[in-house]
Amino acid sequence: MNSLSEEFYKLCEEYEDDPAVGKRIAALVLGAPEGPERDGLLAMMYHDGIGVEPDLDEAFRYAESAAEHDEGVALYLLGFMCEHGETPDQFEGGPRQKYDHYDAEMFMERCSRTSSSWAEDAHLWLGRYYMNMARGGDPEVALEHFEAIADRNSDAAGELSDYYWNLWENGYAQTDEEIDALAHDVCKWTREAVRLNPHDYSYRMGCCYAEGIGCEPHFRLARKYWEDAYGFGEWWAADAIAALFEQRLESLGEDAPEAERVNCRKHIESWRKLARREQERQAASEPDPSVEED
Repeated sequence: MNSLSEEFYKLCEEYEDDPAVGKRIAALVLGAPEGPERDGLLAMMYHDGIGVEPDLDEAFRYAESAAEHDEGVALYLLGFMCEHGETPDQFEGGPRQKYDHYDAEMFMERCSRTSSSWAEDAHLWLGRYYMNMARGGDPEVALEHFEAIADRNSDAAGELSDYYWNLWENGYAQTDEEIDALAHDVCKWTREAVRLNPHDYSYRMGCCYAEGIGCEPHFRLARKYWEDAYGFGEWWAADAIAALFEQRLESLGEDAPEAERVNCRKHIESWRKLARREQERQAASEPDPSVEED
């Protein structure tokens, strides 16, 4: 038998397509026995207006009650409300809110340490929070939060790949040891990112195999990932495949079969043509910025 939370989230999936399901959700939660789990779900319902009228005061009241028992959804919601200035005043006419923007971090930290499904969202929030240098961030702490969930969360794996790739492109590593360590991290987290989200990271994985970043250079794998990227609409991946064949053509010795040279030239011409065609198709489908919408 499913728990109250499991039934709630299952109905919420239906609610996205059919708002009328909100009444069933409200009946389910309001009819459940009192307790932290029920309070946490009620907090979400009142915050998002799921089956009830939105009411931030009620959302806060239920969330604060459930948070006393480390209910994950309540802790995450309180963090969200703090971040967006949705918490009520502590004292009537008082100079500050009961919680302010900086308390969001505290609630997210608490949420990340629970066994709740919301802990993953909290880790992601904290990773992005600490990575933000404008807030006096701490990348090392950010990386710890991303790494805690990167084996199952595509956003976290992508954040790690982006972080190390940015360091790589900007020449952060100087010594051979630093270069090897950074190349390893680029490849490791890009491989994880592309496993979870091939749509956004196939091109970068192809770059790793083409250039031997953290792995042995591998023509076929570089081509494979770039072909995937091209299939996802990244026309520049076709140009990259053409360049791959150009390099192969240049590397052929004098005694190489002429058929191999011909094959390389055919691939170069074909992939360049595909790159131009896809680039033109995308350009034609983009709205004209000079034309105002009604």
